[in-house]
Amino acid sequence: MKIALKTMKFEEMKNKTFEVRLITERLCEFCDGVIDTKERMLRTIQISDRQDYENLLMRSKAYDRAEVDLENTKIYFYAHDYPGDVHQSCVEKL
Repeated sequence: MKIALKTMKFEEMKNKTFEVRLITERLCEFCDGVIDTKERMLRTIQISDRQDYENLLMRSKAYDRAEVDLENTKIYFYAHDYPGDVHQSCVEKL
């Protein structure tokens, strides 16, 4: 289950290794709905001390959303991209 990173406490993440993944959601210019999603692995990190945890929180501010999956030991950073594409249904509404 994914939980917002900002709600996680250091103690819950301490001494764990996480795979950090970037998910880029391409959004429709008209309705802001997701057109498609791309996912890639960025790096593997270990939260050994409070400084590692604080660095992770600081880094997460560069993204639209950050979530943690403790069960699968993954951290997801979400970025939104507006490529100039639109849903066909949005064009038909015009």
